[in-house]
Amino acid sequence: MASLRSPVPLEDIEPAARPVDVAVGLPPACYTDEEFYRFEKAAVFDTEWLCVGRSSQIPEPGDYFTATLLGTEPVIVVRNRDGRINVMSSICQHRAMCVTAPAERPKAEWFDPPPECSGSTRNFRCPYHWWTYDLDGRLIGAPEMHQRPGFVRSEISLPQLAVEEWQGFVFCSLAAEVAPLGPRLAAFDEMLAVYCLDELVTTEPARLEMPFNWKIFAENFMDAYHSLRLHASLYDFTEADTSKETLLAGTFPPLEPGSVGLGGKGRTGFKDRGMNPTQSALFPPIPTLSDDDRWNVVYLYVAPSLLIGCHSDSVHWTAVQPAGTDLSIMTSGFLFPESTAKLKLFDQLLEQHERGLDYFWDQDMPVAVASQRGMASRFAPQGPLSLQDFFRSQLAEWLMERYRAAEGAAGA
Repeated sequence: MASLRSPVPLEDIEPAARPVDVAVGLPPACYTDEEFYRFEKAAVFDTEWLCVGRSSQIPEPGDYFTATLLGTEPVIVVRNRDGRINVMSSICQHRAMCVTAPAERPKAEWFDPPPECSGSTRNFRCPYHWWTYDLDGRLIGAPEMHQRPGFVRSEISLPQLAVEEWQGFVFCSLAAEVAPLGPRLAAFDEMLAVYCLDELVTTEPARLEMPFNWKIFAENFMDAYHSLRLHASLYDFTEADTSKETLLAGTFPPLEPGSVGLGGKGRTGFKDRGMNPTQSALFPPIPTLSDDDRWNVVYLYVAPSLLIGCHSDSVHWTAVQPAGTDLSIMTSGFLFPESTAKLKLFDQLLEQHERGLDYFWDQDMPVAVASQRGMASRFAPQGPLSLQDFFRSQLAEWLMERYRAAEGAAGA
């Protein structure tokens, strides 16, 4: 690990990790430099927990879905015969073929990457040479390999990743050793408890490739400074009760060493506030919420890959991973109580619910693209932060902890 050094000197990054009233932005090269991207991927994403989806996506033994970590690591998320969730590489240990790739594709798709897929199965058979693996990744079939002297089938399996479930989300880690996730999010347990996240079911996740650095997306998601400015056309406070609003002065736990949670809870100016032009939630409130809870929103970033927004009727979740210096992959969905998902007009309401969020994306996404372009300019600054930019300085502090650890490990 002697070569694991940040190409952007850490002393240039450190001013971004100071208290928000004196902090500045990260150096632009942290968003654009290819060597820094490789360093960051090793220092952050190779060492931490990455969200791949929801356990409710695979309720029964044999249910599975696929995901791709960091743009290069295809994995299978599967519930085994005992009901335990495994996350394992989908790379066949014979010829490195992706075992979940289709055996045949039309000419128009010949050169496309293997698509993500889901379903239910008894085992996974590689389409290339029919090596077959069970739900725990053990090799159970390898045609003609008995003819090879010394071949021991039981010694071969798909590489396994560490797995942890938290609040119904499934996380995995590429690290050989990683600290448990749950205890590092304990500061948020109380504010999340009323939503009963582990009992909610997800809509079918949508996947989107985004042409900008992953940090631009994460910073924007948690950025309070832009909400009443970029999104001014989407808010109408005529009927709002702002007397007790605490969106910028709510409950925000401090960032502790080793923690992976950034965020908090605030009171809005609307009861049952919705992210749509009506300002009102389109679905019934989550049954476990009190009347007072229905005025609140909770936004949480489980760094580096999961962003959550809790509202009175639903929870929006977004998993984001880097796939390149200026390429990120977003997987997102909404969580609802089962009773809501069974409503007669659920699909029609969901369409409007999703469009409400798209109004915000209509503004956020072009801004993110323009910001990525700006970061490549010779005139790009490490600009001073607003006090409402406190999540940006927290994220920089969180990243610096991992950058320093990576360089320390490299020098050990």
